[in-house]
Amino acid sequence: MAFETVNGQKVFSSSTGMTYIFGDYFVVFRGEKSLPEIYDWIQVNSITESNVSLSFSTDSANYTVERNAFQSDEQYLSVRAIIEGQIALHPSIKYKFNKRILPLKFLYRNITTNNAYVMRGIYEEKVINSCNISLVSARYGRYIFLFTFFLIIAIFAVLANVLGDIRQNWLYCLPISIFTGIIVSVVIYLVVGMTARHKYNTVNKVDPALTKEITIVVANEGFAAVESSVYTGHDLIPWNEASFFIETHAGLVVFRDNESVFWLPKSFIPKNEQNNLISIIATRVKQR
Repeated sequence: MAFETVNGQKVFSSSTGMTYIFGDYFVVFRGEKSLPEIYDWIQVNSITESNVSLSFSTDSANYTVERNAFQSDEQYLSVRAIIEGQIALHPSIKYKFNKRILPLKFLYRNITTNNAYVMRGIYEEKVINSCNISLVSARYGRYIFLFTFFLIIAIFAVLANVLGDIRQNWLYCLPISIFTGIIVSVVIYLVVGMTARHKYNTVNKVDPALTKEITIVVANEGFAAVESSVYTGHDLIPWNEASFFIETHAGLVVFRDNESVFWLPKSFIPKNEQNNLISIIATRVKQR
């Protein structure tokens, strides 16, 4: 099971007086003298992560653990790793989660490798935003170009119709049309940049992992991007879970079913190792 070596966590909610233990089992104490309610994870029907709580549903009861019940971000991230490791083992659990940049833990498998690139650092907003803009440009660049091209033609046609004799006025109409098309393209690019920044800020508000050190692993068997506080040293996402990757000037992004699952900023990679590391990825996943 993935992340099985993450230490179990005991969480006390002062608002409800209930204590929760997360480990091999999900355990609930309703008071100091009450008998514990012990659930095998297969008995949990659904788990919902929101901005303010984690909610659990079983056949016999529902439980809500407030985010402020956790002693620290690190404890919350440990509990989340335990939960998602169990979901990998019990995929029947319905799981709703907040937006992430790091890959979800249930994608990982317990894989030990003897030869891997291991890098550590904190994701920077400008790097993620730059990758996002590059991804949008790669996906929709041709459509933006075609839109601009046809816009220029349309503006030229309107001006020619308004001014009359095209043979006398084309030198006047053409620069205006091109200039307008360029302005529209720049506005679209700025909107893309603002959207990328908004997406990052939205994730940053709900996911404490973005403020923590990240351990990134690239190996022949798979890859990982994990909060260093819960990094186990032997959990990887197999390469066959990846669909393709895109390389930008700022980093590499690996996709699974058209959703990004792995962000590797080039600033994490020593320059003398960049070609070797990118080659490992390129030989296992197709590039777009």
